[in-house]
Amino acid sequence: MKFYIVGRYPPPIGGVSVYTNRRFNEMLSAGGDVGKIDLGRRTSLFKLLRKGSATYEVNSLNIIVILAFFITGKIGKAVFVDHNSSRSIKGVKKRATLWLIRHARKILIVNEQLRDFYNESITVELISPFIPPDQSEEQDVVGSYPVGLVDFLQQGKVLVNSSWKYVPYGRSDLYGVEDSVRLLNNSNYRLVLFIGDYDVSRVPQRVVSEIERFVQEGRLFLVTGQKQMWPVLKMGTCLFLRLTPTDGDSVSVREALYFGCPVIASNAAARPEGCMLYDYNCPVSLIEAISEHYSD
Repeated sequence: MKFYIVGRYPPPIGGVSVYTNRRFNEMLSAGGDVGKIDLGRRTSLFKLLRKGSATYEVNSLNIIVILAFFITGKIGKAVFVDHNSSRSIKGVKKRATLWLIRHARKILIVNEQLRDFYNESITVELISPFIPPDQSEEQDVVGSYPVGLVDFLQQGKVLVNSSWKYVPYGRSDLYGVEDSVRLLNNSNYRLVLFIGDYDVSRVPQRVVSEIERFVQEGRLFLVTGQKQMWPVLKMGTCLFLRLTPTDGDSVSVREALYFGCPVIASNAAARPEGCMLYDYNCPVSLIEAISEHYSD
């Protein structure tokens, strides 16, 4: 029976799209009869009307996507993967989602804390959202990097942080872009900052100015656009920072640990074994964690 992997496929590169793409390639390599339904394409859900007997892995909890499976009578053949999206579903939308989703075959969650969202009548299983990258693609990925990045990574104490874009959150931003840039003050650290969608008009001017200053000083390397990060983590020359209070078991953290790259992450979310933790929203705790790592 045909098996479809449904979800967003790169671009853009993000935790869910990377998982979806790797999941498809994993099943294809194993000889499975597998197909794609890319939710990044506006007409993708119309394909459900033309599909015969098939099963589906749906990497989305978008209410329109769930409704499409329900209306076409295919929801009973669907397994939905909750990549932390249930955290933002509340009120009437939550009640509607739970009513529809109870008709699905089962729900897979990537974080144990997500289990509380679901009723006891819904079958829920915990999975890891990490699928190792295809290392045969390493040369092509590295070839897509800006000139000078590999050399930058070989010099001094290099920190790495990543964000799909600047997302305002609390006193700064969700992914700790501002906090990681601030670490360069009064230290000898260097920083590689991956930002997928870097729109300076949507970033506070003080942050833009700090980034530009450190780039000019040769202490910050800014990588923008759709770039995979795992070859950087594999090089073994950096310390990866996961400063967000959410997405504890993220693809980037798993990639770093898989390749033996040390990780410092906030303690505001459950993290995989092997991460060094610091107290979220406490700059002193973060600085101490980094200092302790480099003093060992």
